Amino acid sequence: MALTETELELAILDELRDHTVLSLAAIGDEGPHAVSLMYAHERFDIFWLSDPDTHHSRYLAANSRTAVTIAAQHEDFSSIRGLQMSGWAQRVSDPEQAAMAFELLKGRYPFLLRFGVGKLARHLGAADVYRFRPTRLTLIDNSRGFGFKQTLALQETDDDRY
Repeated sequence: MALTETELELAILDELRDHTVLSLAAIGDEGPHAVSLMYAHERFDIFWLSDPDTHHSRYLAANSRTAVTIAAQHEDFSSIRGLQMSGWAQRVSDPEQAAMAFELLKGRYPFLLRFGVGKLARHLGAADVYRFRPTRLTLIDNSRGFGFKQTLALQETDDDRY
């Protein structure tokens, strides 16, 4: 049975809240590349920290169109739940938005605070904040019935393409 749009949005937000690692797929000159990243989110926008010299960061700088999955591992197919998303990702260049995203990440991952401000800054000095803005989010939830999928398409704006 299909969810209402509000129910679907809430189920997607539950998945974003309940998990801590995403898989990001990017494509570049050397071919496709996938990476697992810790993330925080504000509604459907997803933020992470990455060194701009990594494969995925360089690939996103050249082609910001990307895909993300979020799911836990399950041994029982009937309990599989997660998200498949496509959209745009890029380094956050606005200092205020980067600071807000960094606060979200520190709030979600308290271990970051153990470094202390100075040590954390040294460890993360090479890292930039990145944002993924989905345009299409598909909820996978076999607990609702085997093969259950429902997609939320978000209105794409020019701002989504950075």
